[in-house]
Amino acid sequence: MVRRSKEDALETRSQLLDAAEQLFSEKGVTSTTLNEIAGAAGVTRGAIYHHFKNKLHLIGALMERVMLPLDEMRSCAAANVPNDPLGQIRYRAIHVLRLAVRDTHTRSVFNILFHKCEYVDDVLPVKQRHLEGRDDCAKSVMEVFRAAIDAGQLPDHIDPKYATVGLFSFIDGLVYNWLLEPGYFALDKNAEYFVDLYVEGLRRAAPLHSAKKAQTGKTAECVSRQTK
Repeated sequence: MVRRSKEDALETRSQLLDAAEQLFSEKGVTSTTLNEIAGAAGVTRGAIYHHFKNKLHLIGALMERVMLPLDEMRSCAAANVPNDPLGQIRYRAIHVLRLAVRDTHTRSVFNILFHKCEYVDDVLPVKQRHLEGRDDCAKSVMEVFRAAIDAGQLPDHIDPKYATVGLFSFIDGLVYNWLLEPGYFALDKNAEYFVDLYVEGLRRAAPLHSAKKAQTGKTAECVSRQTK
């Protein structure tokens, strides 16, 4: 009987999460009420408070649900591409892009965070939770980038932090734009190409001071032509 009650509670919690995920994706976070979530899940409002303190707690649980497979991906990358730091970064980045397409929960959470969540006072804790998850992942990726540089897979002038910032911005931008119009480009099919494009750019990147010097020279040349 206790086991059955526990299973029923887990099932109710899952139904609430699914209902919240769907409504947040359709209407946005601030426009969705707890009563609507309860109705969509087929439970009473009291059932929500049994499992979640408030709407923000619900969003946190949704984020946690998709973070678990992402955490597992770290160990999978190390196991599938051993002794290859850059290969591990590539594996992880491709996996995230494909999860955004193939996994319903991941896609919905990305859509909520990118398109359906206004970071106003009432939902600022969601932003904080998002930043904490990003920072935790960034530390891990920076370490792998550093290992790739030490192994000679990337130029030694590459800054691991900025390589990570660039990668996150690249991945977020792809997912953001794909969610706006999934038919505009094939994210799943071209995931490897997109990631390889970024990685190859890092491999060919010139030192920052050299790039600035070259750009300054081009600007001066352009100005000179315009004044003639």
